[in-house]
Parts: sequence; structure tokens; C-alpha cells
Amino acid sequence: MAGSITVASASVTYQIDNGGLEAFNVAIDGNSINGALAGGILINQVSSSDPTMPSSYVTVCTDIEGTLYLGQSYEYNTPVTPFSGQSGVNPTWGDGSNDGSAAKAIQNAAYLFYTYGQLTSAGIGGTTEQMAALQLAVWEALYNTTASGSVTGTRFTVSGGDATAIAQAAGWLTSLNGIYDYTGYLLYPNPLSGVNADGEPPQELLIADGDAQPAIQSVPESTTVIAGALLLLPFAASTFRIFRRKRTA
Repeated sequence: MAGSITVASASVTYQIDNGGLEAFNVAIDGNSINGALAGGILINQVSSSDPTMPSSYVTVCTDIEGTLYLGQSYEYNTPVTPFSGQSGVNPTWGDGSNDGSAAKAIQNAAYLFYTYGQLTSAGIGGTTEQMAALQLAVWEALYNTTASGSVTGTRFTVSGGDATAIAQAAGWLTSLNGIYDYTGYLLYPNPLSGVNADGEPPQELLIADGDAQPAIQSVPESTTVIAGALLLLPFAASTFRIFRRKRTA
């Protein structure tokens, strides 16, 4: 008697909340996004079939043109997704040259996440300003890293917002080279369509695992094709969308 074994996929549902956000005017691929929220994204567990997932966590996103609505819940795949082989939900990572820049972009993003995120079991820490700087730096690394590993591309730009956070992010980016060997993980949303009112996919979120301490190499491994997530999560097509509730008189 022939049969087959079905392996059930696990998932976790998180509600998106404000973990320390500031508004910035940014642009990606020439498209301006005014009032984009950058900083700490607080996720609170609603339900999960995977007992290893944290009940709450503060992180950043990787997909600037994806959308996360504050107060809305999203389902994510578990176990979490390794950076390796990923390329971003919307838009793809790298400087757009398709010459290997995405792999180095993810390494730069992961380096930022682990080095400046002040990570604990509850996610990133620091002041709202520091978390905003981390998110800006992650976006810049994901979209402006070139094939050489330097963050000198111009796909993503910041034109207004907290000047101190912008300057701090810029300082973190100056010496990046894209040749780190971090093991990083993403919370990958599923489904990608039909869940947001604006039609955009949810954003991926960065999450650390038990192996947060990387071995830094002088030469990048060809197998380290990391992509997008870098522990980042873009704030959707214009970053976080805030639900506006109707006021009653």
C-alpha cells in the first residue's frame, strides 16, 4: 500500500507595533516617500505553531517598497529564512547592476544589524534615534552597495528627518566592504499578496539566531549569496502605514 508523508509547515503570526519610529523623507529608484517611518518595529506574537519563536521582538525591515501597517497582523514562515539565496521582496537588493552587489549588500546589512543593533533576546535596543539610524543604514546598505562592497550607489537617498540619526547612519556606512561572513535570518511573510489594502507585499524582518557571532573573513565566500533581509525590514512602499481610526464625536 503506497502512501506519502505530508510535512506541515510551521508559522507565526505577529502584530506590528511601534517600537521607536521616526519619520524621514526618502527616495528609492527616483520615487519619493515622504514621512517614511524608520526605527524599531515591535512585533507581538498573536499565535504560533513554532514554540521557539519569541513572544515579542524589536527589529528593522529590509523592503522599503513593501508595506507593514501598524496594528495589523502578518503571518511569517518558520523556521526563519537564512539570508543566503534571498534577494528582497520589493524591490530587490543591490545597486541594480546585477553584478553580485546583492550578495555584498546583504553582508553589509547583516554586519550593521549585529554590530550596531545592541541585540538582546528581545531584539534591537538603544534610543529611538539609534534605532532609526540602524534602519536607515540597513536600507542604504541593501540598495546602495556596489559590486566592490562599498556603499556608494544612489538607489536609496534620505533628504529630510532627524539630522543626528542620518549622520550616525552615514558614519556606520563609510568603512563597509561587503566581505563579512554572518549567518543571518529573516522573517519571511506568507502570503505576499492579498493582505495589504494598498496591494503591496508585507516586508521581511531581520531576526537574530543563536549564532549571532560571525567569523569575519578577509575574502568573501562564493557561497555566501545573501540577500535581502539583512535583518532589515523595509517599511513598505513608503514604509510603515499607520492605521487611522475614525474619531467619534
